[in-house]
Amino acid sequence: MVDNYYLSNKKPHRIAGKKQQGFTLVELMISLVLGLLISVAVVQVYIANVKAVTLQDAGSSIIDSNVFGIPVLEEHVRLANLGLADTINDTNQGAGVVLTQTGNLKDIKLTGNKDIPLTLLTNTGDVTPVGTDNEWTGMTATDTVSGQLTIQFRAPQNMFDCEGKLALGPREVNINEVKKIIDGQIVIERYYLNAQDATKPNQLSLYCDAGRYITEDMDDYDEQGQAKKPSTVLANKNIIKNFGDKGEVIVQNVDYFDILLGTKEGSDIQYYTTAEYAGLTDKPDIISIKTGGIIRSNNVVQTSELADSFVVLGNTVSLKADATAAEKKYLRFVFQNEIALRNARQKYS
Repeated sequence: MVDNYYLSNKKPHRIAGKKQQGFTLVELMISLVLGLLISVAVVQVYIANVKAVTLQDAGSSIIDSNVFGIPVLEEHVRLANLGLADTINDTNQGAGVVLTQTGNLKDIKLTGNKDIPLTLLTNTGDVTPVGTDNEWTGMTATDTVSGQLTIQFRAPQNMFDCEGKLALGPREVNINEVKKIIDGQIVIERYYLNAQDATKPNQLSLYCDAGRYITEDMDDYDEQGQAKKPSTVLANKNIIKNFGDKGEVIVQNVDYFDILLGTKEGSDIQYYTTAEYAGLTDKPDIISIKTGGIIRSNNVVQTSELADSFVVLGNTVSLKADATAAEKKYLRFVFQNEIALRNARQKYS
């Protein structure tokens, strides 16, 4: 009985089972899917942020050009014809918008007594460019030739031209051994597109090339300038100094630039290219200049929604057919401004 009691009360021996290790296949697949979804969301947020940042930077660079660059052009164009001709046309000597040498710059020469080529004067894109080196060649990053604007004015006081060089206002000189006050030096400026790097002909900027000359007779030409400021020293009359070189950049990254000549005919304002104006039998006086162009951003933009065709001064302008994929990735903005020539005095009968 003892044996039976012992056997009936003895606890059965338990065999410990092995514990489960790791994930099941289903759990692993769920984890991978969740991880992928989170990764995709993070990448999407990152891409969106990159697009927003590059777009903001691109917009900022264009705004900078409009705030700091274009106003320089406008400010100087408003000075055109100051202290010079009665009216502005292509035959009036000294006219503030320079269209011809025989008319507007009669008897005026470049250093070395050289004639002034058409490629240093005002031209629009419908004129066939024939310039070389730093002359106007119609450079453009589009399918449409760019133009050039050349203006002149008397310095009303000591001032800086668009290249940052000093031009002198009215000053005292000896004329026939008598002290007299003469008018300011005549500043001539041209605005055109050129490449900062010749190996990148589609990456252009708006340049200004400035020179100056005087027309007065005087006893000693050295006294009319300031020896310590070489830009103001002119050795003789009717000779333009420092004109025809490359000049200085005033607006970075401009793909296209052109102008129209504004005239008043009756109560209407009509606009002409230089070729159209030259073809008129009875040429009205020029009272305003309309400028237009395409500014591009400093950096590429990570988006596919970018235009490659624009309307500028009434014409459709597109990027060059050979523009690279990278060149098409810049943000672009069209600017157009009408600048009244306050110093253009109209004739009244």
